[in-house]
Amino acid sequence: MKTILAIAKNTFRETLRDKILYTILGFALVFIISDIFFAAIANNDTAMVKSFGLAAIYLFGTVITIFLASSIIYKEIERRTLYFVLSKPVSRAHVILGKFAGLLAAIVLTILLMTVVYLAVVLVSGAGFDYMALVAVFFQLLEAGLFIAILVFFSSFLAPLPSILSATMLLFVGHMLPTALANIKVIGGPLYGFAKGAYYILPNLEKFNVRNLVVHDLGVSSSVLFVTVAYGVLYSSLLLIAAVYIFKKREL
Repeated sequence: MKTILAIAKNTFRETLRDKILYTILGFALVFIISDIFFAAIANNDTAMVKSFGLAAIYLFGTVITIFLASSIIYKEIERRTLYFVLSKPVSRAHVILGKFAGLLAAIVLTILLMTVVYLAVVLVSGAGFDYMALVAVFFQLLEAGLFIAILVFFSSFLAPLPSILSATMLLFVGHMLPTALANIKVIGGPLYGFAKGAYYILPNLEKFNVRNLVVHDLGVSSSVLFVTVAYGVLYSSLLLIAAVYIFKKREL
């Protein structure tokens, strides 16, 4: 455990020194702050202000995750620092889990920073303190953990570009699965069986999207919260186990 924490701490520090992080984060904060002007144009339409802000947090949080996590293993191999690390009493499993934990901590910090700015913007726009936004952000953090696990999984055997493309495609499919399955169900036939199989095998990322519910103050039930947390933790764990197995077999 100490080894994993040490790698996580080092990964966290390296991530916070990455210029890409601050470039994207800068755009994100400007984008979120500009929500004040959209509020004025929309005659202080609270729902629009919240929808715009939460969407911005999700979009930029995802972009930051993609750029930081896609090369998390490859970068260590290119710099040859991984060889030095593995020469010590450190296993490849420690590397995978430590990298995941450190990156997750950095992404959580980034998303929380954007959330603080968002809450301030909503407050200034006259909509009051948006308590429900914290629910949406919590679900986003769960999805971020799963998405980081997906990226770590792909980066354990792919170069950065293929890793980005694969993870982004899975992100898109993961959000479209429920809608696609409902539409294909009307058609029926073998295609529906295939779509249903994909629905249960591939990560259903739409489970974590509660932004519309939050924007319209509909709330999220405790049962949905429990199931979603369990789903995210279980799927992330399986991906990390697979990443460790593949990385152990990989020739460096």
